[in-house]
Amino acid sequence: GGAFLSTLNNCTLSGNSAGFGGGAYGIILNNCTLVGNWATNSGGGVFNSVYPCTWNNTIIYFNTAPNGANYFSEWEPIVQNFSCTTPMPTNGVGNITNAPLFVDYAGGNLRLQSNSPCINAGRNAYAPGPTDLDGLPHVVSGTVDIGAYEFQGPGSVISYAWLQQYGLPTDGSADAT
Repeated sequence: GGAFLSTLNNCTLSGNSAGFGGGAYGIILNNCTLVGNWATNSGGGVFNSVYPCTWNNTIIYFNTAPNGANYFSEWEPIVQNFSCTTPMPTNGVGNITNAPLFVDYAGGNLRLQSNSPCINAGRNAYAPGPTDLDGLPHVVSGTVDIGAYEFQGPGSVISYAWLQQYGLPTDGSADAT
């Protein structure tokens, strides 16, 4: 697919295909976005076999395969932390399954909409550097976002996914409360 036995930071993998691991196989991902990849067998987004996989602050969504559309693990466990994918990962912490809400997925704009649950939902310790894929600050409002692009607009400093879970606004008005 798109990458094999690699460590990738601040990247997008989209439109790749393979028999196993359409987007990536045996990979470490930090603040990446993997969408629109496909596999003819297993792991449309990521396939894991004898090579362990880890991803942090990463979106793996809208991929396709007969087995494990977004990810598939054959033997080694995949460690997923503060990532956005479905189904919910069994290994790792801080993951969400809500759709990432891209600005224009069909048009290829994989930046986050202002109401995306991926905003402020990552972990700063996993951010691979001070800038995102656009070269803009990687941490805005105190917490890194999930995915390759950091939402640059004003808003809450609280995880958007948490606020949305309780029906609270994400514009910053609930922060003091």
